[in-house]
Amino acid sequence: MLNVFDRFSRESQDLLYSLQRAGYRHPTIVLEANGFLPDGVESPFLYFLGRPTGEKRGRFFNEILVPDFWEITGDASGGRISYYGQEKARIYYQGATHKRIVERVEWFNQEGQVRTVDRYDQYGRKIAVTSCDGQGNPLLTTYFEEEIERLTENHQTGDLLLTLDHEPMRIFKNRLDFYVFYVQYRGFALDQVIFNTLAQSFALSLQLGKMGLVGRDVLVWQEPLRDNLPGNMQLILNSPDIRTKKIFIPQRETYLRALQLVSPEQQGFFAPLGYIYDFVIKDDVRKDAFVLTNSDRIEALPYLLEQLPDVTFRVAAVTEMSPELMSLVRYPNLVLYQNISQERIKELLHQSSIYLDINHFGEVQGIVRKAFEHRQLILGFEQTLHDPPYLAKENVIRQGEKDKLVARIKEIYQSIENYRHAVSNQIAQSNAIEQEVFRSRFQEGIGDRNA
Repeated sequence: MLNVFDRFSRESQDLLYSLQRAGYRHPTIVLEANGFLPDGVESPFLYFLGRPTGEKRGRFFNEILVPDFWEITGDASGGRISYYGQEKARIYYQGATHKRIVERVEWFNQEGQVRTVDRYDQYGRKIAVTSCDGQGNPLLTTYFEEEIERLTENHQTGDLLLTLDHEPMRIFKNRLDFYVFYVQYRGFALDQVIFNTLAQSFALSLQLGKMGLVGRDVLVWQEPLRDNLPGNMQLILNSPDIRTKKIFIPQRETYLRALQLVSPEQQGFFAPLGYIYDFVIKDDVRKDAFVLTNSDRIEALPYLLEQLPDVTFRVAAVTEMSPELMSLVRYPNLVLYQNISQERIKELLHQSSIYLDINHFGEVQGIVRKAFEHRQLILGFEQTLHDPPYLAKENVIRQGEKDKLVARIKEIYQSIENYRHAVSNQIAQSNAIEQEVFRSRFQEGIGDRNA
């Protein structure tokens, strides 16, 4: 059994976590070139670059090597390299931007177009360099083991060249051929591939079948369905000779929609699943509402402060706050946290019972998901939502109906039972299931009676 993900997206991470919690600890590969994968997950592009040693501290934004007198500056959104006011490169962070760990650096030519891109991993190594044409389009990417060129991809022709010590150079006509070589070179068990997109990972499943490798592969579909099934999903349903034999759908609404879109004979191809989440146990209920923001536009905040005087609103920012926001300290039930530390954010996640997703512009540090995992009840307005899947429908308020948000918060705080019932509904609508249920569904779907 082998997990094959195109990208290590949050959906892939949720699926992997659920599988592992249910006892399925087979290998996992991510087809994209990702230098920040956790232990036990690997990429074909990085596997041949040697085993790194040292601490996983990454490379801090001001540790990029630059010529003398060039300046490196940075903030929470990214970094810049300049020389006497001219921008020479832009630095992009990996994951949690407050850590300012470099994922890639895009270097510019005199016209301001990207000419090369340097990529880094979680050990701080520069693992790849991409050269670009005059319009910034990629031409060639070379992956390095220290100073040794191990793998080169020509983005114009699709060819890849792999050079290993004491072995002849290998040439692959495209990425798919390279992936097939990699999974066989690694010696993975290929009897059952679990994949979650209909792109490269599905193409790999198809190719294994064309090579005569028998298997019972599984698609875990984590995207919405609208008026029609995707073409490749229809191919699975109408091609009994290909390897994919089951389609799991974690989202209940999407699963029910799939059943509507297929014939009764095809409905057995689909099975519900769900997710196992890493919830934090929290028993107490406090009249504390938390907001983490990077802007001073917080929808209806003064109104909420006035209408809910017995609720303490804790509004935090990882930077300095504007004078407009600071002026609200006149309300006795408002506590402001400027330049909040990560430890203090964790404390507020434990302390507060409600998270209000009411700040405009970008979400900060994936806070909605964190609030969900801390069993905070999440409420917000339609126009301010950053992560809708984690809100129960009854806790999403239409624009302009701030009085209904006040009424909902009052209703929730009428009793501990009301609060806990609301949290239970939120969890149920997020497709969360218990470990035993996940294992039973998955085991039945793949026909593993002895797992």
